[in-house]
Amino acid sequence: MSSVLKIPNSIASRRHSLDWSHVGLPPREPQLRTGFAPSVIAIAAVIVGLFFGLTQYTELAENAQEQVERYYKYFIDVQIMIFIGFGFLMTFMRRYSYGAVSLNYFASALMFLEAILMIGATQQVFWNEHRTKIRIDMELLIDCAFCAASGMIAFGAIIGKATPTQLLWLLFWQVPLYALNQQLVIHTFKALDMGGTIVIHLFGAYYGLAASLMISRKQPLHGLDNPKNSGAYLNDIFSMIGTIFLFIYWPSFNGALASVSYADQEAATYAEKSAQFLAIVNTLLSLLGAVLSVFASSALFGGRFNMVHIQNSTLAGGVAMGAACTLRLTPGGALSVGLGAGFISTVGFQYIMPFLDRTIGLGDTCGVHNLHGMPAVVGTLVAGLAALGQHSDYLEHSTGGQQLGYEVLAGVVTMGIAIAGGLLGGFVVSWFNPCRDEAMAVPELFDDGPWWVGQRVEPMPISTSIHLSNLNSRHQKDGGGSTQRGNAANASVSAANGLQNNGESRRHGYSAPIAVSGVPAAAGHPGSPLGGQAPAHGVTAAGEIVVSVPFITFQQQQLAAAAAHRQQQEQQQHPQPAMSTAVLMGGAADTPLFNEDDVIGMETAVEPVQQPVRQPAYHPASPGPGNV
Repeated sequence: MSSVLKIPNSIASRRHSLDWSHVGLPPREPQLRTGFAPSVIAIAAVIVGLFFGLTQYTELAENAQEQVERYYKYFIDVQIMIFIGFGFLMTFMRRYSYGAVSLNYFASALMFLEAILMIGATQQVFWNEHRTKIRIDMELLIDCAFCAASGMIAFGAIIGKATPTQLLWLLFWQVPLYALNQQLVIHTFKALDMGGTIVIHLFGAYYGLAASLMISRKQPLHGLDNPKNSGAYLNDIFSMIGTIFLFIYWPSFNGALASVSYADQEAATYAEKSAQFLAIVNTLLSLLGAVLSVFASSALFGGRFNMVHIQNSTLAGGVAMGAACTLRLTPGGALSVGLGAGFISTVGFQYIMPFLDRTIGLGDTCGVHNLHGMPAVVGTLVAGLAALGQHSDYLEHSTGGQQLGYEVLAGVVTMGIAIAGGLLGGFVVSWFNPCRDEAMAVPELFDDGPWWVGQRVEPMPISTSIHLSNLNSRHQKDGGGSTQRGNAANASVSAANGLQNNGESRRHGYSAPIAVSGVPAAAGHPGSPLGGQAPAHGVTAAGEIVVSVPFITFQQQQLAAAAAHRQQQEQQQHPQPAMSTAVLMGGAADTPLFNEDDVIGMETAVEPVQQPVRQPAYHPASPGPGNV
């Protein structure tokens, strides 16, 4: 016998539709209040205090206007790339556009402010000039914008899988590592890297990939097999806005710091005077070559154009040319670099990215390994090899051979620092949980629902649960260490369903797996949290999908448990065809799920009713709409 939960009118009045998306998922409002907001306040307080004590504006005297004329246009171009280009490029996910643009906005601002202190201290206090205070000038601000760009590259690898608090601390930790690595690459190794192929793209890509590997190691469906990790028509259009902005402003990005001041014009060499021109033209030709290469490669590999390739790989030419952009390459050479980088990036999206996702579980949401990682490796080698035929005025070392050696050394050290730092940062944010926040459940991945006002977690398709169940079954048969991912899948589904891992009663009083946000649990499965025990009351046997009435939180669900229970018994005796996901989630149906005449009252708690629906057996040899 069931009864109905008493719900405050203030809550019931806000619920006007059959929305099951929140059922079984932990509330995220307390997590943002107790974790994210205090973290931002603490970091802001520290930054403000250090700004008061350690920074000052540079002594401009007569060159104040020169600072603006020389750098400000390029500074604005770099800002547009970071806040518009990278932000909109990541809006391709149909359920994470709020997070893509807005968290990019927030994280870039945070990293920019922190970089003023970290890069300023590295360049001006600890090394080189040995000042007592950090002097803020336009050149330092551009360097800090580059640091934010590196952070947004790393963000692309973990977007949709990390909570805002985890993202905050991961990117906060990235800034001091970036400042240290930049000092080693530019000032210690004296590598050619005007456009940041090594210090920005290579570092950001592998830091983000390493962090993603640690964060998502216990998350099922954190990669390409998650249906929410996909685009939609309008999302892809918005993403192309980011692509076009990045394409237009990338020459400014690579050449922003390549100019010579008026005071140094007479003493500057021809190579120094022509550096900014070469950076702009070489980058533009490389980008144009990448566009041609990507369109041809995409059509060749798939028979149709792939929007993912067009959005991302067409920019690989700018990444690959960053280190060699100030060298006196031939126009054909610059064009060839772009052609090769575009092809390699497209191969990465088409073949390498799915392979890494399938074999080692490397969830790379935005494909930063293909757009930034591999083209950066190519660009590092291009700069070193191109240095072999250059005059010493264009180099940082006396011979091309030495320059090649230091380019390779800079690349190896950068990858080492980035991977080690990303693994450490990803482990810490995954392990350190003082507020005991619940991990993100499968339906919450790549979804704005848990974090934004007015948004709900989108229901997952039934096929997703079947995929998880099959995944677990395969790993259970494998035995031994192969069960890790299967167990992780069970744990995540259990968390999404509000289950305890040991099969004990759940937070909301449920005693059996339910279909949370459209994802049914594999009830009674040998590897499930029920530990293979007999199904509880209302749980179907193997081959059936459990569909549960959600925990009552709004008016439309204040309905009769007794009548629903009678319907359940009748349906067990006379099974009906499976209902569609739309019907299960409150869509139109011939018979309503609830009847107002069956309302018992509001004075006692309800034991949620579970309504089994039998699914037809799946036969691969007989495809059709009846098969699930």
